[in-house]
Amino acid sequence: MSYRLEHVAIYCKDINESIKFYERHFGGHPTAIRKGSAGYGFCFVTIDGSPAIQLMESADKAGVHHYGFISDDVEQTAKEFKEKGAQILRENRDSSGKLTTIFVQDPNGLEMEIRSAR
Repeated sequence: MSYRLEHVAIYCKDINESIKFYERHFGGHPTAIRKGSAGYGFCFVTIDGSPAIQLMESADKAGVHHYGFISDDVEQTAKEFKEKGAQILRENRDSSGKLTTIFVQDPNGLEMEIRSAR
């Protein structure tokens, strides 16, 4: 099985100010801000080819929300993680029912997203 760190998602109180920070200090390149299914604004900022930072608006939270990996076979990943006793928090499927993403809790209580490549 192959895994690649794709992004780290962090809460930010002012997404526009956070974008400016990563642009100014790291030469970051943000995507357009869009609304997530839970109604919050988010975008991705890439910095010189590194895994992206996902900025997620939150009026009252700051810090790491989750970190995300890409797997070459998310179905197999889910099976192996379950067999090894990992706590699967939720699974996302596309309109045809194919598993696209799982969210797992790590030993520290952080969420980890593992998804198929797009």
